[in-house]
Amino acid sequence: MRCIYCGSPLAAIDYCPGCGADVTLLKRIGRISNLLYNRGLEKAQVRDLSGAIGCLQQSLKFNKENIQARNLLGLCYYETGEVVSALCEWVISKNMDPDPENRADYYISQLQNNKNQLDAINLSIRKYNQSIEYCRQDNEDMAIMQLKKVVAQNPKLVKAQQLLALLYMKHQEYERARKVLRKAAAIDNTNTTTLRFLTEIEEITGKTSALGYRRRKRERDDEDKSGGGTLRYISGNETIIQPTTFRDSSTVATFINIGLGILLGGAIIWFMAVPAMRQSIQEEANRKVTDANLQLASGNAQLQDLQGQIEGYEKDVQEAQQERDDALAKAESYDTLLGAASLYVNGEQTAAVDAIGKIDPSRFEGNAKTLYENLSGAVNLAMFDQYYTAGTTAYVANDYVTAAEQLKAAVEADPDGTNTNYYNALYYLAFAYFNQNDTANANKYFNEIIEKYPAQASQVQAYIREETPQTEAVSQGEVSMDSDGTGGIVVIGQDSGDTSNTAPTYDPADVAWTDPYTGLHYDMYGNLLG
Repeated sequence: MRCIYCGSPLAAIDYCPGCGADVTLLKRIGRISNLLYNRGLEKAQVRDLSGAIGCLQQSLKFNKENIQARNLLGLCYYETGEVVSALCEWVISKNMDPDPENRADYYISQLQNNKNQLDAINLSIRKYNQSIEYCRQDNEDMAIMQLKKVVAQNPKLVKAQQLLALLYMKHQEYERARKVLRKAAAIDNTNTTTLRFLTEIEEITGKTSALGYRRRKRERDDEDKSGGGTLRYISGNETIIQPTTFRDSSTVATFINIGLGILLGGAIIWFMAVPAMRQSIQEEANRKVTDANLQLASGNAQLQDLQGQIEGYEKDVQEAQQERDDALAKAESYDTLLGAASLYVNGEQTAAVDAIGKIDPSRFEGNAKTLYENLSGAVNLAMFDQYYTAGTTAYVANDYVTAAEQLKAAVEADPDGTNTNYYNALYYLAFAYFNQNDTANANKYFNEIIEKYPAQASQVQAYIREETPQTEAVSQGEVSMDSDGTGGIVVIGQDSGDTSNTAPTYDPADVAWTDPYTGLHYDMYGNLLG
């Protein structure tokens, strides 16, 4: 034992060698705990397991660190089929005393190494709990079937045997109950519940159980040894033993008695044995029919139970498949997102945009969703700048077809119109179609400018016209960017017989606008300066 004040190991003296506290009472408590342990050990040796469990529990109340008492309590639980309670006691013992010599470590390892036994015990416990549930649902036939399996798998589980015997007693099958209770008494011969059930069966049937029979048999043997039922007397030095019912008879009387016995036996057989045999045969037939009906009902109940289990398993399979499909789709979305990020890092913006467009953003959460939003915005911004630069460069070079394609791609890359050059992209796109004489597309983007930018509507309102067939040449002149690059237009190449459209040479003072992306210089008419 250890001191409760400082934890120091106690010696033979009545005070703690560590802190000097008086430990007389503590030692007395320890002795009481050891005394109760010894009593529990004595009871366990004669299979009085209930009494042993009670003594050992009291011993642990006095000294919870009594390792031997705790290990023995676990063994008693294990012998009565309470494997879970036994494991609890052994685990507590191992934690209190991690010494390799502690027997609890050996008991636990023996259970863990025998996986088949452990699985059988776990299965029997589940079936025992299921049988209790059947009893609560008044489905006693199913409970009896389950308990039979429990007793077959774990014959030491006294509680299962007692519950099975109780169900037999309820159905007035007292001999079956008596047989089960005998097995329970062989495990724990002083269990009060088992003895109470046996006493009730004896009172109902008037027949003493096997335990009482053996006791009375011993009494009769003692009586026989003491000379009960015989006459003893001494003749000289000899002891004569003679039955008290000894009587001499003649030969004629003997034959008469034999004849009367035969007649009486025949009469008894004719008047009593034959009807009894017929009745016994009928009862046996009725019992077999009843058993067959019960087995059929039990089979139907089992079939319904199995059908319910199959439906539950099918539902679980469908849910698992759905979860697997969702996980695969989510993983594929993550792979696509990472591929798009790799393309963007490598400068392949077009491929990155295509990859981003195939992704469902609802599958992402947390950091992945943030990465998608940032990557989508960055890709769209980069694509807008790329298409916008290419489009404005082609527009200045009077390549209006290429300008329209590039500027349209830039507008589509920024569907929300958040880029600062979005207005210019719409503006040049509309005039690229205008200079191709594509009235339908020109009017479309002119109207979009008016809708989104009402303040600049006056700059493009005059160029909206009715749709006419597109011709190869532009008859109304061409539109170029203004001097500040913000949307004003300059009409060049009017029908005046001048087909050259060649801009005069200007000095650096004539530079009206410089493209911030290409670095090219233009005059106020939109002509490229050398």
